[in-house]
Amino acid sequence: MSKPTAFAIGNIGLVGGTRTTAVAALSVDAGAATATLDCHFSGRWRMDTASITGITKPTVFQVHDGRFKRDDAEDIMADGRPHRVAGDGYVDEQSISVESDHLVREVDKIRGKLAYTVDYSISPDGNTLTWHVASYTSPDGKAVLSKTVQRRVGAAKKGAHLLSGTWKRIGVTADSRSDWILKLDGNRFSWRTDGGIGYDAIVGGAPVKLDGDNSGVRAQITRPRSDLIVETDLSANGTVDDTLSMQLMPDGRTLRATGIYGPEKRSTTFTLHKLVE
Repeated sequence: MSKPTAFAIGNIGLVGGTRTTAVAALSVDAGAATATLDCHFSGRWRMDTASITGITKPTVFQVHDGRFKRDDAEDIMADGRPHRVAGDGYVDEQSISVESDHLVREVDKIRGKLAYTVDYSISPDGNTLTWHVASYTSPDGKAVLSKTVQRRVGAAKKGAHLLSGTWKRIGVTADSRSDWILKLDGNRFSWRTDGGIGYDAIVGGAPVKLDGDNSGVRAQITRPRSDLIVETDLSANGTVDDTLSMQLMPDGRTLRATGIYGPEKRSTTFTLHKLVE
């Protein structure tokens, strides 16, 4: 599991201003243009999950001999009991239950508190996998739900549990509690969700705590251009974990978000649409 920011699903009508309106705003003095863009940044934004692009590695599961393994993570006993796992700041205990040939359940905790539940549900034909994820990392403790659908790559291994194999993502959905609530007022910027995940920062100021993140990540905000806000996430030891660029499009109702994340510095891009208030 990853940090509860844009990278998590972790997880958006064009109305009002047109391209010509935005251009006209930029043709006046810089102070008025910046104020106009500040207003456009502020509001509630919903991710268009169909717009997600970027290189996504297939997920590889191995479920055999009473053990469970996902990708390069350590394998653990699939006996329904809690087991300690190498701490990454987000999960330090997991329970895996093989409920049936078509369902495996995962429960993740951090420092004794419930963090995530995941139901891996395989279709009757064995070729479609749906992850039903509930994240409980929001400060209010309420679940944020998302669903990821994957298609099997290659044939299922004979005699293995149906979850075993390689899977490629084909779709993602998330509930409204994943919406971004942005507010830009001069040099003050906040990024929040309904559950309280997020931060309140000074543009160009010191890094600030990311509420709802268990690993100690701090967010630093810059604004290289009037239409661009960049969030840099710093780990507890001060190294750069991820960056998120939020570019306001000329219509004033669309954000183009680009994330660079993980040790491999993978890139993903997606759009968000401003909801009518």
